Amino acid sequence: MIKNQRLRAPSMPSQDAIDKRSYRRLPRPYPVEAKRLSLSANKDPGMETTCCDISKGGLCVEARSPFTKGDVYQLRVLIPMLNKFSSSFFKVYENDAEQYLMALAEVAWVKPAAGSYLIGFRFVNVDESQSQALERLIAKAFASAAE
Repeated sequence: MIKNQRLRAPSMPSQDAIDKRSYRRLPRPYPVEAKRLSLSANKDPGMETTCCDISKGGLCVEARSPFTKGDVYQLRVLIPMLNKFSSSFFKVYENDAEQYLMALAEVAWVKPAAGSYLIGFRFVNVDESQSQALERLIAKAFASAAE
């Protein structure tokens, strides 16, 4: 394995790759904060990482250590201008520069990669208006890439 090599978000996937998936995955390096949910007294400090790709159903991040499949995390994903795709009443009062998608997500898979790990999260709870805004943002990105 090559050490100290940063993983890069892949280019837009081909139509064949899109057809095989439940959701379109948008390759964008959005900042992500992940904190494991736990009932124990030990407070998980969480971690900051970068998204490799995101979809309505979940996201993939790069991490320095492996996660445990099945664990549930609270995710906070910085997606600039997410509110522009929202139909929410509150979008008028939000700052365009700092739009966060908040979600509870389960670790669906873990894969070693280039001295780190790729972690696949499946969303288990996302506000419906944020989910719809994310879906619209992804649709717009794919439409723009096709032009």
